[in-house]
Amino acid sequence: MVGYVSIVFALLVTCIASFSYFNVHLSNATRRSEKGKAANIGLQCYRLSAILAGIAAGYLLYLILDNHFEYAYVFSYSSRELPFMYKLSAFWAGQQGSFMLWLVFHVIFGLVLSRKNNIPPGVMAFYSVLQAILLVVLLAKGPFMLLAQPQLDGVGLNPLLQDFWMIIHPPIIFLGYAGLAVPFAYALEGLVSNNHKLWMTAVLPWALFSWCALGAGVFIGGFWAYKVLGWGGYWAWDPVENSSFVPWLVNGALVHSLFWARLKSAAIRSAYFASIFSFVTVLYGTFLTRSGVLSDFSTHSFADEGVGGLLAGFVLFTIFLGLTLLIIRWPDLPEGELYTRINSREFTLGCGVLIFSLMAVMVFVGMSTPLVTMLLGNPSNVSESFYNNTSLPLAAALVILLTISPMFNKKPNEAISIKKYWWLGMIGLLSLALPLKLKLYQPMLVITIIFSITALIANGVIIRKEKNAASWPAAIAHAGLAAMVIGIVISSAANESIVTTLALEQPKEILGNEITYMGKEKANDDSGFYQNFTIGYQKIEPSSIQAFTKYNKEGQPSAREPAIDRRLLEDLYVAPVMKHEDHTATEIRLATGEEIQQNNVIIKFISWKMITDTTIQEMKVQTVFEVIKEGRTETIQPELVYKNGVVAGAPVVAFGQYEIVINGVNPRDGNISIGFLDNASNNKSDSVEVEISKKPLINLVWLGAILITLGCGWGAINHSFIKRTINGKEKKQCPISRAI
Repeated sequence: MVGYVSIVFALLVTCIASFSYFNVHLSNATRRSEKGKAANIGLQCYRLSAILAGIAAGYLLYLILDNHFEYAYVFSYSSRELPFMYKLSAFWAGQQGSFMLWLVFHVIFGLVLSRKNNIPPGVMAFYSVLQAILLVVLLAKGPFMLLAQPQLDGVGLNPLLQDFWMIIHPPIIFLGYAGLAVPFAYALEGLVSNNHKLWMTAVLPWALFSWCALGAGVFIGGFWAYKVLGWGGYWAWDPVENSSFVPWLVNGALVHSLFWARLKSAAIRSAYFASIFSFVTVLYGTFLTRSGVLSDFSTHSFADEGVGGLLAGFVLFTIFLGLTLLIIRWPDLPEGELYTRINSREFTLGCGVLIFSLMAVMVFVGMSTPLVTMLLGNPSNVSESFYNNTSLPLAAALVILLTISPMFNKKPNEAISIKKYWWLGMIGLLSLALPLKLKLYQPMLVITIIFSITALIANGVIIRKEKNAASWPAAIAHAGLAAMVIGIVISSAANESIVTTLALEQPKEILGNEITYMGKEKANDDSGFYQNFTIGYQKIEPSSIQAFTKYNKEGQPSAREPAIDRRLLEDLYVAPVMKHEDHTATEIRLATGEEIQQNNVIIKFISWKMITDTTIQEMKVQTVFEVIKEGRTETIQPELVYKNGVVAGAPVVAFGQYEIVINGVNPRDGNISIGFLDNASNNKSDSVEVEISKKPLINLVWLGAILITLGCGWGAINHSFIKRTINGKEKKQCPISRAI
């Protein structure tokens, strides 16, 4: 009861705080005298709501750490033997806990805002409304539901989530989500008060901070996928991945719009649009991933737990509120030219806003396709090629822009001589050797690689000469983006992969490397087993790498980390083929209607369907296979079940000999992965089937991510100490402000 009561009273006092702040805003507008009392009531109520929200969050953490498995949420995501750090991450592992984490960050940022004496009351009023939305969601579906029958132990955290990077990935994402509520609240206040300039200075550090946090969260999620999932990639254009990526893109448009509006007041309209839709896309992505809409298209999404309609209503409410105010104030917004000439800083900023916006629209359309087609009666999803084909030209345009933008001086009337940068053109010609060496001849790939290299050098060399330290964070972020584009394009387009079998202690030449399988060994804590490999490369001393397979609570393999030989210019990625239980099952991937011959039998994949049961929070993938042996056909129906955060496939036996279990389904294309085991054959444990990949320049992806995060974070710190006007006096808060 403590948790629910705290949420109920937090919602009540949050509404009172919002009403009080609105009253202060109206008092300022009408110059009534009672505004001081109302402001004090609003502040005290908001602080009380923060305390109550903290009590609810602290109580949930206590229930998890103290093993109260009578609560459904604790039972579903924690267990007695779970290490302390993973018990902490169980707090946000499920849908209800993640909303609680979001609320915690939102409250903390609200307390920071409320401490500022010069903050407009309308900002706190709108911010409190957003907090009330989160509290309503938690009230509708909170983490304090009791089980009908208390349990002695819990299911535990999915082994895939028991990783350091997945401990910090969700909190960082939700830091970004909570941070974007601040520009949204400031934008609405600016529209209501008809003050269209002063709010941008206060919003800029929050926008940069949110961009930093969201980017870091997305990048960490990609790194986790690369090192844990074993499929060799870091981004699959999954709708759930895109639900965080779209707000990051819109946030990028917001940051550049704010800088643009400082040079040309007509760009304030762009800043308003970006401020509103950066938060709207957060709510929309939350709706998509937590309403069950994507359950047939993404293995990451939550099943519908009764909050889908509520979230959809809040999305429509925020869109209506933001656009209505913007339309009403549109005639009052500043007008004029957006740029003076093409070779100017304001023109490049505008182009940056346009590119980020177009990319966000393309990804938004792709991730919304399941929802739109479902409403039309024929649910479907776009393929990865849609995203790749639309994103590559925009990425090329972006790196071209990053190449030329450092050439433009900030002084509006100073002529720019492009000729003095002839050496950058020479570097572009020399960089043509890289795609040619990698045998990448597609024109768009070549253009993207060349201009990514020139953008990296332009931002690393030209900006370095500037004495203005305020330009350095942007240069670092831009250089990081260029480096990341190089890594993404080359590691994807020039990737080499092969599936082969390695015999025990028998070296094999693969992709220019001598690879030897050295056998298996159990983990010291019996949590899984290691598969050891040695890699020899061009007379260099052989290196040892290990692939690790984790067991779940039932002692079955459930999560597999590949072995990665990390080098400066490339990674060699060794992913053992998935094995079932006794680790002798062979993984087979089939498309619908496809058949394959294995151990003297033919396996044909007939069909599959996904069934969601919201009453018991269970999702099943039901499949139909035909197994043909010596002219006889036997039909089997293995299932893959997702329940309480655990994915498990029940093996089915055909002809009393051949065991088949579902390992996974790709909802986008209907491909399925199965484990096949011939119980009558003499499976040898002295060999292993592996998929080996060579990924050139993959480290540039991670280096670029670090530089982008560093540049955005540095910029947020810089702009949080700019000169402010308080009570009519200019107050200088930090020496860094001199550089701005």
